[in-house]
Amino acid sequence: MSPQEPSDRVENRAGPLVSVIMNGFNSARYLRESIDSLLAQTHDNWEMIFWDNQSTDDCESIVRSYADARIQFHAAPHRMTLAEGRNSAMNLARGEWIAFLDCDDLWGPDKLARQLARLARDGSRDVGLVYARAQSFSERGDEGETTYRYAGRTLPEGHILGSLLREGNLIPIVSAMISREARQAVGDIPKEFTFAEDYWLFVAIAARFRVLCVQETCCHYRVHDGSATSQNKLASHTETLRVLDLWGHELHPRELRSRRAVYHTLIGLERVRSQGALAAGLREILLHGSLAFLLRGAVTHLFRRHIRRQRSYS
Repeated sequence: MSPQEPSDRVENRAGPLVSVIMNGFNSARYLRESIDSLLAQTHDNWEMIFWDNQSTDDCESIVRSYADARIQFHAAPHRMTLAEGRNSAMNLARGEWIAFLDCDDLWGPDKLARQLARLARDGSRDVGLVYARAQSFSERGDEGETTYRYAGRTLPEGHILGSLLREGNLIPIVSAMISREARQAVGDIPKEFTFAEDYWLFVAIAARFRVLCVQETCCHYRVHDGSATSQNKLASHTETLRVLDLWGHELHPRELRSRRAVYHTLIGLERVRSQGALAAGLREILLHGSLAFLLRGAVTHLFRRHIRRQRSYS
């Protein structure tokens, strides 16, 4: 359907209403591709809430060009952190389920349908989150699974709080769908979270609810230099450590020490990479980090670079 054509699918839709959250700030570059992937969904009982964080590009005109009653545009009254923007958009959601589609990512056409079918098969009322396998891609092409440690393995389901704390954020935001009940139970994401707000949200839900997973790939996460994750790794690692501090009591003390050392190592590396602060970065790693993790990370990085080069020549 072209952006100018009114939708003829507004009434009489089957299945639960899903509120799709899109938070944007100067995100026009890939926005139309993302919205088109939503319009292609086989489950069409959804609403899209676009929350614009004071953009100065064409975000508003692109969103408003879609003459579809399901698509809403909302402008933030002032610049917000990502947590504040997510909260503001979720507060407008009317759906039984809330999903997230960032302005540079894509959904396969059966993404929502597969997740709702997984919920129906489970039949339990204590599920607060459903996620799915996601594939990363860039201008180079396929970048492998987003949760690369689980390539070829079953992603965790059920009570996964321990997995989230021991292994970091296993849930790609592009794949996540949370229940309205879970959102109300955990409340607002603390506004100081600017780049790990999704990790806080998923851990908070996993601490209270069961989690399901669609094991097939139905989402695509775009990797590019302009993404918030790429530009703000230091803040993301620091906030992830804060999440671990909030729920770390759920781990064995030895596991907690090990995970804290991992994040301190990542923080130290990022101080060197992004700030040029060699002394501060090395001090962070030597005093609080893990040299064993640093060595494993270097080997893993070289291996993934080798695989990417092989793909580029295949």
